[in-house]
Formats: sequence, C-alpha cells, structure tokens
Amino acid sequence: MPSSYAAAAAAASSSRKPAPFTTATATTRKPAPLPAPAPPPSNPSHVSDSDPSSYSSSGEETDLSACDPATASVLSTYLSVAGNGADLSKVGIFLNSAARRRSPPCLICLDPIRPSDPVWSCSASCFALLHLPCIQSWAHQSASAAPSPTWGCPKCRVAYPKSQTPTSYHCFCSKTEDPPADPWILPHSCGDVCGRRLNSNPDSGCEHTCLLLCHPGPCPPCPAVVPNARCFCGAHREPRRCAHQRYSCKGKCNKRLSCELHRCPVDCHDGPCPPCAVRGNHKCECGETMVERLCSERVFQCKRECSGMLECGKHRCERGCHGGKCGECPLRGQRTCPCGKKDYPRLECDVEAATCGSTCEKVLGCGRHKCPERCHRGPRDVTCRLVIKKSCRCGGLKKELPCHQDLTCERKCQRLRACGRHACKRRCCVGDCPPCAETCDRRLRCGNHKCLSPCHRGACSPCPLMKTISCFCGKTYFEVEIGSLWDREESKTSQMLKKMQYRSSLQTQA
Repeated sequence: MPSSYAAAAAAASSSRKPAPFTTATATTRKPAPLPAPAPPPSNPSHVSDSDPSSYSSSGEETDLSACDPATASVLSTYLSVAGNGADLSKVGIFLNSAARRRSPPCLICLDPIRPSDPVWSCSASCFALLHLPCIQSWAHQSASAAPSPTWGCPKCRVAYPKSQTPTSYHCFCSKTEDPPADPWILPHSCGDVCGRRLNSNPDSGCEHTCLLLCHPGPCPPCPAVVPNARCFCGAHREPRRCAHQRYSCKGKCNKRLSCELHRCPVDCHDGPCPPCAVRGNHKCECGETMVERLCSERVFQCKRECSGMLECGKHRCERGCHGGKCGECPLRGQRTCPCGKKDYPRLECDVEAATCGSTCEKVLGCGRHKCPERCHRGPRDVTCRLVIKKSCRCGGLKKELPCHQDLTCERKCQRLRACGRHACKRRCCVGDCPPCAETCDRRLRCGNHKCLSPCHRGACSPCPLMKTISCFCGKTYFEVEIGSLWDREESKTSQMLKKMQYRSSLQTQA
C-alpha cells in the first residue's frame, strides 16, 4: 500500500464525523478547509486515470469544485490522495442530492424521502433509495408471488434471495443500525469512514478500502498508486492508479498460443488469446487426407473408415479415422454365451461362442418381464407377448391382453373442463381434461355484443368496441365502452336535449 494512501487511510479512520456545516437555519460557522492534495507521483505523465471502461457511464460531469461543506467533508480524505482531477462524476450526483436534502421520491409509494425516514439502498447495482417499510412490503409480495423465493429491486430488477429481505435500518456503509438524524452530516449516514472494499474482484489485485465518509451511491475508483503496474501482456511496467492498473501497452501481445507453434499477433489485450489463425496444410489423424485448415483446427478426422488390420491378423478395424495403432481384436479373449450365463475363457476371435441351452431371461421392452426363449443369438425380441390382465387408462375396464398392447375403453369423461360449464367427453380420460374449445358466447357488459373468447371462468373482458363522448362544448372528450355507464348517461342526456329542443320549437310555433 503506498505511503500516501496509508497515511490518508489512518487519518480518515481517526476522525469520526465531519465538521458541522452551515444551513439556512443554522448558525454561521465556517467549514474546515479541505486538506491540501497529496503531491503527484515522481513521473506524473506515466500515471494514468484513463480507462476504456469509464467510471462514468452517463457522460455527465458533476461540478464538485463548489460543493457544499457536507460534500467537502466527505470527499476531503479521498481528494488528498487522488488529487482534484479524480473521477467523481457518478458518486457526486448522489452526494449533491443528499447534501441538498433533495433525494428523489421513493419509487414504490412516490412520497418524498425525508432525512429522518428509515430507508434501504440497493447496494447491488442502481443504489436507489427507498423507504424501508415500502421495500419490505415489496419484497414480501414479490417473493410470495414468484415461483422461486427471490425478489427484485424496483428500479434495476436485480434479484435478491428472500434471506436478504431488509429487516432493519442501516447507514450507507452498513456499520451503524438506526443512524440518528444529524443535521451536520449527510442524511442516513453514520459520519464514519465508509471502509467498503473498492474492488470485490479477487483478480483485480486491489485490497484498498473506500476513504470517503459514509456516503450514498457507489464508491469511487481506487486512488492509490501502484508503482509497477504490469500491462496485460506483461512486457511493460509503469506507475498507475490502482483502479486502472490493468492496462494495454498497445504493443503486440506476443504470447505463445495454444498450438505451441505461433505467437499472438493481437495488440496487448485482456483475457485469453484468440485461437491461432495461421492457415496451412494439415493431415487427418489417420494420415490419409490432407486439407488446408487453420492451425487451431489442425487436428481433425476424415470420413473414411480405418479398415486397418487388427493384431489378430483376421479382422479389420471398424473404427473411423483415428491416430495410433488399431489395437487388439475385441473378439479375442474371454467371452460369454449370448445370454451371458456361461463363460468361455479361451476362444479364438474367429470362433463363435456356443449357446448354453438355458433360458435367455433378458429383460424385454416392457421393462417388467423377461425373455422366455432358450439362449439365442441375435437381438432379443423386445415385444412382450405375455398375456396379462390389464386395466384401461381411466380404470373403468379390465381385460386380458398381450403385454405390448394398450387398452382403452369407450366411456366418455363427464368431468367439467377448466371453464366450469362444459363436460370433457373424451374417451377413457385419465383426468387431464384439455381446455374447453367452445366459444364463451356470453353477453358482454355493454349489453349489445357477445364474448368471442374461448369458454372461460370469471367475468368476460370489456367490450373491444369503444365510443367517443364529449362535454357540451366539445373541448373535453374520451373513449368509453359501448353500453357502459358513461355511454348510457350520455344517451339519456342527448334524449333529454332532444325533448327540450322539440318543446322549444312547439312554443315558438305557438
């Protein structure tokens, strides 16, 4: 760990809470000045904070130069190590929002989140702030409705197991339970050093912890300087920030590829090298076919059979293309009779094993009965012809039949289908009645049309035919179902207006 980072970490751990800051209603006190940033490395041109995968994904730039005292106290230790050019664009959005007491509303109840409200923060992905009772109710309902006992964050949908349902109110760094509402620190913060590990990936090589005070949002990139950071290919070393110590030197990788013949021609890169793309003429495993192929695909098999002589000198190899010798004859050595009950220890490969004369007793295709024939060569007869007493699928008929034949009765099923209105009527049904194929044909709520959906339980869907109604002046209008309450009221109103117009015309004529 660099000395500047160690000193900053020790200083951060020794301070419990930031100095009080001024608000509109508080007494006017000047905040403690920020500590001077640590001196840059001896070779600053070689220390790079750039990275292809930028820490800020949104492209926004948050101005922290004129931040309020609460934000300044949170960032002071970090900036003393990283300098004023550190990338704090993402965490700055959360800090400024929290310091100004302008947290976004809870995404579940849509009520504003006050500094004294118990909250929960999604620490896995989006860091959204939600009311603790709201997220507890959300998690309980989601886990009970889902087939697996998990629940997802309302914003980013990251799945949490049911065991991680929040049960208590903790600060952002999870070290303090029920943090008090202190007007001199960030809301929902304990005021201590965050201390969370900056990179949980064990392959990153970073073992540093966050130097910010307890804060919302993600932790910033690790500001420590690694003096001898190695590039991906290992050819160059230079001092770099710990968060970006894995880098590309832009030179050729030159690592030996898996073929052990060529070297990687790609620029210095992360991860394994690509397959060797050098083309050449390569032979198959048996050596009879030569084809131009990629070096990474040089081991292949042709489509011809081997047909090489086995060690017995009487039979030929029936395997496909292969390397090495064909091996021993599989028919030489200890063998058994066709049913496997009698052993023949010394038989030549060209001599057939004799039948033993016993009953075969191999299991037939039904899986319940055994072959009753004498020991025989060739494939066993998988069709079981043993006559047994069988029952049909629904259990309404019993009859003696060969084992391989199925028995079905002619009785029609009288169970109601899922609609609850029509019978199944399928022959020899075992209870898995299919969905109803009839049309519902019930009159819809509009009173003018019928339901055309397949027969179903419960209420029918609203009538798909809509009608536009408006107020008297015509400026406000909306669509309603034909025959709905609004439509009926509009019809009554129009009829009343027609009657009034008719009476008015009669009075005018008189």
